[in-house]
Amino acid sequence: MAFLGVKEFKEIQEKYSVIDNFNVDRLKNGAYELSLGKEVYLTDNKDKKVSVLNADNRGIDINPGQFALLLTKEKVSVPKHLIGFISIKAGEKLKGLINVSGFHVDPGFNDHLLFSVYNAGPSTIVLNFEDPYFPIWFAELKNSLSEEEAYNDNNEHYKRLDHIPSKYIEFLKRGELTSPRALSDKINEVETNLKSKKENNEWLFKILIGLGAAILMKLGWDWKAYERGYDDGENAKIIQRKIDESIENKNIDSIISSRIDNLNRSKNDTNNKK
Repeated sequence: MAFLGVKEFKEIQEKYSVIDNFNVDRLKNGAYELSLGKEVYLTDNKDKKVSVLNADNRGIDINPGQFALLLTKEKVSVPKHLIGFISIKAGEKLKGLINVSGFHVDPGFNDHLLFSVYNAGPSTIVLNFEDPYFPIWFAELKNSLSEEEAYNDNNEHYKRLDHIPSKYIEFLKRGELTSPRALSDKINEVETNLKSKKENNEWLFKILIGLGAAILMKLGWDWKAYERGYDDGENAKIIQRKIDESIENKNIDSIISSRIDNLNRSKNDTNNKK
């Protein structure tokens, strides 16, 4: 298997029209640089829909930890005696953009290319409509494939990739994407909630301590009041007892005095009769 150089690439292009809308300035280092097409899908898109790019809406932001589906502007038609190899330009890869959709194009393939990429870097990666990002190389097979052996209309996406297939979008919509950024945000949220709960618990603890101290003070005050009341009650009993004894003594003295007076009167009456 030998890879085509620039000269061979031009010859194949002239004979088979491998790249539609071919621009010779995009043929560099033995590869042709395919560009970003009109449709992209971002997993953190709020409305969960495909974004349509044009001259007025050129840029997309692939945030850290997010996937994207990217459709090339050009169609690629691979002859049955060739196989294509695809990648992402080094400048984007060094930012953290990874191609996860595969690295070859089958003999007989004829359509736009769909890239599935992931931003493994720490920062947002910006891509622009019609800018070149995807180099493709071609290598010759030892023997050309037959119609049945090559990629043909029995394959799933043969000549049907004018738009991003909805089934891939629906698959990426399922559930929540657990990206490093999402995990970091959740960790920060949990830490914030724990800090808030800790502060609330500290305030509750202080309130409980204050309430406990107030209850203890109240109990102490009530106990002192009870002791004072008890002492006052005992003192009142003693005073009442003394009063009762005094009254009782006065009554006895009064009775004795009354009896003495009666005796004296009886004695005087007896003497007067004599």
